[in-house]
Parts: sequence; C-alpha cells; structure tokens
Amino acid sequence: MKLEMGNFYVKEICFGDKTSLKDGLLTVNKEEALAVVKEDEHITEAELYIVSPGDRVRLVPVKEAIEPRYRVGGGPVFPGVTGDLMQAGNGTTYALKDMSVLVVGRHYGGFQDGLIDMSGEGAKYTYYSQLKNLVLVADTDEIFEQKEQQKKNRALRWAGMRLAEYIGTAVKDLTPDEVETFELEPVTKRSKEINELPSVVLVLQPQSQMEEGGL
Repeated sequence: MKLEMGNFYVKEICFGDKTSLKDGLLTVNKEEALAVVKEDEHITEAELYIVSPGDRVRLVPVKEAIEPRYRVGGGPVFPGVTGDLMQAGNGTTYALKDMSVLVVGRHYGGFQDGLIDMSGEGAKYTYYSQLKNLVLVADTDEIFEQKEQQKKNRALRWAGMRLAEYIGTAVKDLTPDEVETFELEPVTKRSKEINELPSVVLVLQPQSQMEEGGL
C-alpha cells in the first residue's frame, strides 16, 4: 500500500464569496458551507465561527474535531459516512494543516464531550488551541440528544465530516506545499533487512461511542 499526503498550510481563515485557498488564506463561503451541514434534516440550527489562537474563547461542548481533507481521484475521505465503504490508506489525499473543523453542540452532558480554551492557562492543555479553527455550532431535533446523559451526536458528527470534506475541495486543483509518502510493501516482497526486524504484535481495544452494534 502506498499513501501520498499532500499538505497545505493554512495561515488564516476568513469568510468570503468563494471557498478557496491562496497564499495560506482559506476563504470560506459560509452559505455554501452551511448548506452542506443542513443536508441532514435533523440539523435544526447551525452557525459558523472562526476562532484563532489567543482568542478569548472557550469552546464547549466539543463533539468532534476533524482535519479537512480531499481525496484525489475521487471517493470519500470518510468511507461509510460521506460515501460508500472503500479501502482507505492508499492513493493521494490532500490535507489542510494547522487548522481544524470543530463541532460544538447546544446540549452538554455526554462523557465524551470536550472543552477547548483558546487562550489563558487552559490553552496549554489542548493541541487545538494552537490551530485556526472553523467552528460549527449546531443543534438537532433528536430527542435522545436532549434527554440522555451519554449522547451519540450522530447528526452533529456526520455534519462535521461533510463540512470538512467540503472545505477540502478548496485545494483539489492546487499543488501541495509538501508531500509525505507512506508505503508498506507486501510481506512477500519486503527486503531481507525488513524481514529480520523484531516482530511486533499490537493489541488494540476497539471502542465505539454509543453506536448500535459497536464493540
């Protein structure tokens, strides 16, 4: 398997007429972006904000944090969510670095909810205080979300992934600032030096946040 990651570094975010990236400035068409969010009929209200390092802002409850990406050659960035299931980890993918899409809900209470301080003492405890963030603040009509302690946040999280994928299209026709290549040869084709390395076993505990049929 071979994966090429083309990285684009975002220096600033603003709202404007066309979603695009030029000289590190990411411009977002808010109307188009919110239309993508509201493709799910369960989203009852939504607004976008731009939050940068040092802003006197506390973001809570944070439901999801996503790096905007674009899959070159077609196919979803998030297989099974924004498109059909397909193999991931190969081909070429573009990524917008030094920024993220943050999804913030109206209802607090899930154990997995996050808090991000963009300035002050709390900022040192989170990586996302160092990023330029496009923040989606939204609510849904899902009764489960309003009354249960452990929330699924499905509509909000799915909306965040659609939004991140939309933002990723800003770089689809551009040349990356840098390209990282990750390649894993088939076992039968690896060099003698690789095959003589010590074997490692990874035991990974899968976790699913309130998804039916999860582990």
